Amino acid sequence: MKKRFISVILSAMMIMTACAPKEETTSTVASKQSEKNEDIQATEAAEETSSSTGKTITIGTPYTIDTFLPWDFTSDGDRYVISNVYECLFEYDANTCIPVLAESYTNPDDCTWDVKIRENAYWHTGNKLFGDEKVQIKAEDVKWVMDWTMDPANGSKQQTNLSSVVSSVEVLDDFTLRFTTPEPKALFLFTLSRVMIFPKKAIDEGFDLNAWPVGSGAFKYVSYQTDDQVVLEKNSDYYITPNVDEVIFKIIPDKSVSAIALQNGEIDITAQVLSTDIDAIAAQEDLELVPNTLGWYRYAGFNCKDPLFTDPEIRKALTMAVDLDAAVDAIFKNSAGVKLAVRAYGPIPLELPGADETLWKENAVAYDPEGAKKILESKGWKTGADGIYEKDGKKFSFTIKTPNNDNNRVKLGTIISTQLKQIGIDCVAQPTEWATMLTDIKAGETQMFVMGGGSSLNGMEMLFHTTLSQSNSHRVFYDNPECDALIEKAAVTIDPEERGKVLADASSMIVKDAVHMFGYFEYVQIGMNKKVTDFEKAPTLWYSLCNGYRNVGISE
Repeated sequence: MKKRFISVILSAMMIMTACAPKEETTSTVASKQSEKNEDIQATEAAEETSSSTGKTITIGTPYTIDTFLPWDFTSDGDRYVISNVYECLFEYDANTCIPVLAESYTNPDDCTWDVKIRENAYWHTGNKLFGDEKVQIKAEDVKWVMDWTMDPANGSKQQTNLSSVVSSVEVLDDFTLRFTTPEPKALFLFTLSRVMIFPKKAIDEGFDLNAWPVGSGAFKYVSYQTDDQVVLEKNSDYYITPNVDEVIFKIIPDKSVSAIALQNGEIDITAQVLSTDIDAIAAQEDLELVPNTLGWYRYAGFNCKDPLFTDPEIRKALTMAVDLDAAVDAIFKNSAGVKLAVRAYGPIPLELPGADETLWKENAVAYDPEGAKKILESKGWKTGADGIYEKDGKKFSFTIKTPNNDNNRVKLGTIISTQLKQIGIDCVAQPTEWATMLTDIKAGETQMFVMGGGSSLNGMEMLFHTTLSQSNSHRVFYDNPECDALIEKAAVTIDPEERGKVLADASSMIVKDAVHMFGYFEYVQIGMNKKVTDFEKAPTLWYSLCNGYRNVGISE
């Protein structure tokens, strides 16, 4: 009966989301580009596009471009493009460290990391920064980027993270650097995997990398048509020959439209397939679904400083009122038998250290609407004539914001709102434009919100640490020194097994305090044409399509 009830909720909700405002497609890139570089783009892009006769792979992405600056991006969509133009020293696929610009590393001791970079890495040619000069990247170039990133005056988004794990960077020889850390840092290599390496010459000469990105990756920038597409071409000087000559990122904000484009052969890959499009893609013989190897964490966050939610018992009561098992089942059901999501009982993806469902379930509350009412009434809330709880002349009324560019999260917010109303809580689900929602969360101008993220090795820091969560879009204003201490201990625990135990303890504390209404781990499906090759090594578009680990191509 409860599953049928939720299906009715979702059917009604479809009408609401159809009228939700579309995500804005403004781009800060366009506003930052100089007239000179725009003219360069238009002329050279036309020349390059007209002369391209090789293999092209076209990728549908739901994200507009915010910036091409390698130190300034925060959006997945920006990273999709930038990671193909620039290189980091390392990549991280879940728990696996993959050398990229780095060739190898050693640990003389727990606080010393010697990193050797490839001797066959060069800055891109064919641009106004380097012309046709083939300039080799050396250790001093990487050191400069690290020092520049750690300088707060430069405004790098990675400044805080890098400064917290690096004491100094020393050049040992032309291709070897020595990093020292203030104490053992479990996430040292992971932190380096977030820092893109870019040319010092661009900063020295005032070259606009936002208008024309120049890196050392397998693909070179060609053009950007605002809110339409980004075109890259293969880098002939790369130490591996890319299996495609051209990569086009086609911006399609509506994921259902992107799925149709895939089915029609207009694109080769769509970055995220909605549950409603799974069956159609699975039924088409020339297409396939590739799941993300890591469950992406989705949740409903309480603003813990809001007067309604400062009491953990109230947060528990609201969680008890929502049948999350049935909600996840209703949102992700499909006849193709594809596993799209599993219920989350805690905040760490099941594939990462610290995930402990047994421990989480011991500290979680079960679905119990009547029990939820008893808690509310024990806290002084009484139902009014309209059936809504009230106390001290104020109704228990609030808004839960959901991102209007993710139908699954909109559905979760609608289910939560509807089921809370069943017990006497006046909760309104409000689909909200993405950028506005991020700004509101950071500023604390939300009461409750549905969000996704933290599905990485530093996830507990970014989601729950009192100070380290302050600058991101997951801020719930949770302030618990004991939990902070455990997260900080995990950060200096090198042994993965021991680190996992510390994170399990911290996450169980989060569960006990009901900081989130834990939703689900989503195994996002990437839809693609079966002509695409070697993508199984890149089950996410976060990293380059070509490096020493993978070389994505497309067959005839």
